[in-house]
Amino acid sequence: MMIKYRQAYFLSFLLLLGVLPATLAAADGWRTVSAETFSLLWKDLTYTRLQVDPQQAFPESGDILAPDYAKQIIIEYKVGVSAERFRSMTKKALEGAYAPAELAAATEDIALFSSWYKSVEKGDQYRLAWRPEQGLQLYLNASYLGAIRNPNSAALILSVWLGRAAVSESQRDTMLAKWRATLAGA
Repeated sequence: MMIKYRQAYFLSFLLLLGVLPATLAAADGWRTVSAETFSLLWKDLTYTRLQVDPQQAFPESGDILAPDYAKQIIIEYKVGVSAERFRSMTKKALEGAYAPAELAAATEDIALFSSWYKSVEKGDQYRLAWRPEQGLQLYLNASYLGAIRNPNSAALILSVWLGRAAVSESQRDTMLAKWRATLAGA
């Protein structure tokens, strides 16, 4: 318990000095509503956390992709994945779930977001954070890669993990069920 207070004090001190960017420190304000290890057969692939801003109300629509609802996904990789594989999986997932007309307006944003993908090694983390006032921000470990501001484009991109374009429907369903259960008990 004492260590937790020291860490919080140290982070606050770094913020005051301007050494630590506010966007990184703000990550501590999120509430984890699902944390799961996802495996294929016997091999662990990712450890994924779904987090939400605890200060906000559950979205009226009941949809986690609602544009006024802040959320983030942190994915720690247990295996290496190439940047090209991320790009092709994203494209395939979106094109398999949406009609071309549904993707048309977001084509440039999806291409831009996909261009930010970097290859990962075991232990690396991608963080996708949506806050209405900041857009969909992508980080690799502590490095900021870019942001998509358009809420419709951001929702389409996030649907690869949390919506109808989910690469893993079981992962999506598990995270969303835990999100709903956690907030229902809050």
